[in-house]
Amino acid sequence: MSKSKKSRRYFCFAYPSDLDNAYAFYCSRYRDITFQEFLNLGITDFMRKFQSIPETEPLYTIIKSRTINTAKIKDKSERKHWNQLKRINAIPSEYMSVEEIMSSLEEFTKEKKEL
Repeated sequence: MSKSKKSRRYFCFAYPSDLDNAYAFYCSRYRDITFQEFLNLGITDFMRKFQSIPETEPLYTIIKSRTINTAKIKDKSERKHWNQLKRINAIPSEYMSVEEIMSSLEEFTKEKKEL
């Protein structure tokens, strides 16, 4: 794999509602654009604006609840609050894990080699 392919960054939202929230935030904060234009924004422009989400936005809370380390929170009620939000906003594990994908690929390549 070339260096340029390794260094590419991909940004994705887990749920369609996440994408809808990001689009609504972008339109309300910056300018009205079509959904297709929003999807075609460059990653640099998108991330520059996306990183300025105020704490009052629902999308900020969703992202924070997925990334916060609740073990570092000393206040028990606050830790309980963020653990609940973490469960509510968790990305479901309905997809295959990395190990399952790698195992499946190994089996597939073995079958192809045998043919």
